[in-house]
Amino acid sequence: MTIFSYLFKLPVIKIAPLFLVLLFLWGCSLGGFGRGDRLPEGGSNKSPCVVLALPTSGPYAPWGAKIGQGAKLALEELKQAGINARLETINTEAPDWISRLEALPESCAVVGGPLRERAYLDEKKAGLLDKKIFFTFLPALRDGEEGVIAWRFFPSPKDQVDALTKFAADDMNIRSYGAIYPDDSYGAKMTDLFEKNLSERNLTLKKASYNAKSATSIRGAVSPMLNPERVPPRNQPIPRTEFEALFLPDSWKNMDAVTNSLIANGEDRLILMGTTLWEPALAGKPVAKAAKYELAVFPGAWNAQNAPKKLQDAKADFWTALGFDFANFAAWLGLNDRYESSLVTTMAQKASPKARALAPISWDHAGRESQRLYIFQVSSQGMKPANPDLLKRARTAAYERAALRYQGIRDAQYNTPAEEEPVISATPIAEPATPPATPAKIAPAPVAPQAPLSTNPRSSYKLRLPTK
Repeated sequence: MTIFSYLFKLPVIKIAPLFLVLLFLWGCSLGGFGRGDRLPEGGSNKSPCVVLALPTSGPYAPWGAKIGQGAKLALEELKQAGINARLETINTEAPDWISRLEALPESCAVVGGPLRERAYLDEKKAGLLDKKIFFTFLPALRDGEEGVIAWRFFPSPKDQVDALTKFAADDMNIRSYGAIYPDDSYGAKMTDLFEKNLSERNLTLKKASYNAKSATSIRGAVSPMLNPERVPPRNQPIPRTEFEALFLPDSWKNMDAVTNSLIANGEDRLILMGTTLWEPALAGKPVAKAAKYELAVFPGAWNAQNAPKKLQDAKADFWTALGFDFANFAAWLGLNDRYESSLVTTMAQKASPKARALAPISWDHAGRESQRLYIFQVSSQGMKPANPDLLKRARTAAYERAALRYQGIRDAQYNTPAEEEPVISATPIAEPATPPATPAKIAPAPVAPQAPLSTNPRSSYKLRLPTK
């Protein structure tokens, strides 16, 4: 009697469980996981292969070298844990790099990189994305590609904007925003992302652009945004700013011109929000006139204070930590073939805690990566982790100083000294022989009008003390 004729003689209630068992075994025999015959067990491979596709020659070689150094530090740590990982580095600047990557054993399936979009397009054209699992070090992939043909292992512009708006709106309770940005593709893209993020929170944005190569253009963009009232007698400015925080997606080298323009228009109360472009100029470097930037913050993925000891001893930076994190992550994945995309995403989600040197990284169900970046503030020594409570106090103090300064300007306006009266000589005058006529009454000198006292700000400027 065959198994099928036996099944027909069983009651229905007994057939169902047995049928499910047979169906499961049949599916396993066909390799139901796509590539391979079993679900990979993360971290089970004691000799994993870690591949880096990076520039090790040419203008981008310094960055490639740092990533490679970080990977080697991770391999040393893995070895102490009993995992003898193998590192393969392919120079993406070499003319034959595609063929070298293809020649690697099939078990070297997980690749970190490339670092440049041009190399990524070369991989795509050569069909390598179907043969290996690429976790690119790119801030973005083209629509429909991320989580399908390749993945990312790098912070994105959206990650930066998300971190800034969360900090400003949730931690600092700021509800009004402005943006002054350079009129290049980066400035426009970052400002567009920032505006969309604010829109999702029902917050609006006032914005203006400038030519980053022209200090005059920067001044020309700042002044209309603040719309200051120039008050006599010395034509001092009282800004009529309509926002409490200012987004500045530009490199640090232009920040001096921006802050000088703000101060020239009487504004020093704003939370200034930069991007990761600031970090290279601030990491471990002293800042001149740091008091101008006491309310300046920016996002970053690398916090040396939270880094593993191995990286602290090596005086690492973001790029070193990137290599360290990827090597640990790739070794734990345990993937030795180009599995189906959904499975790669699932394994990446499970392996994400192994990337612990940089800010927390994660993948959603569609394979799209995001990183929960840290927020830093500018200090005299360069940068330090932002402290919302200290920033709130500094912001309150800035508003109070500005209020006193604006009131002083008003007092000077309404108490302008009258024209100088002639000096009366102290020499005694001889009394005339005849009694003088009764002198006419002299009218009192006119008194300059005084401003009415009020506890509310004047309509010519806005003074909003923080509610918290």
